[in-house]
Amino acid sequence: MNTVSLARNGVILSEPGTEVATPLAALAGRVRLEDGYTLRSFIEMVRRYPEFQAISVFIPPLLDECGQCPGSGCVTEMLTHMELVKRVEMIGFPGEPRFNILCTLSGRFNGVEQELRLFQLDSLLDMPVKLGLLKHSVFGDSVNIMEFETDYTLFEFIEGVAWEFGFQRIPEHCSIRG
Repeated sequence: MNTVSLARNGVILSEPGTEVATPLAALAGRVRLEDGYTLRSFIEMVRRYPEFQAISVFIPPLLDECGQCPGSGCVTEMLTHMELVKRVEMIGFPGEPRFNILCTLSGRFNGVEQELRLFQLDSLLDMPVKLGLLKHSVFGDSVNIMEFETDYTLFEFIEGVAWEFGFQRIPEHCSIRG
């Protein structure tokens, strides 16, 4: 499997360190994030490679919302970073057992997972993004979750981020503030 690196400025780099010539061909590639990669880096990537905007219906509205945010300083002290996690869940008991495999993005603070829907986008754009472990649970057991090293494809990365900031985002007037 080829590896692509996602640069802070939104450029996708091939293994020799040059910009990929055909971005769609990189979708199956293993992803590595450059140090300092942020949500704003992701936004720059999907703007630079507009063909990626067709991956999810949630990307165009996300780009519109990001366009209304300040150009820098979009951070919160309530998170240390955001982390993409691959989840493999064995479900269906009683009934036919089956696997669900999905990628989710969540916030992290002092090692504890935080739901991103509680934060406004203008406090997340410049927060670091990291790739996390694969988490495997069996029949809804949320206590005995097994964790494994894993790789992410570029497609999984794009779709996982888009899902979180599309479907699970809430408007500002619905947010809970302390």
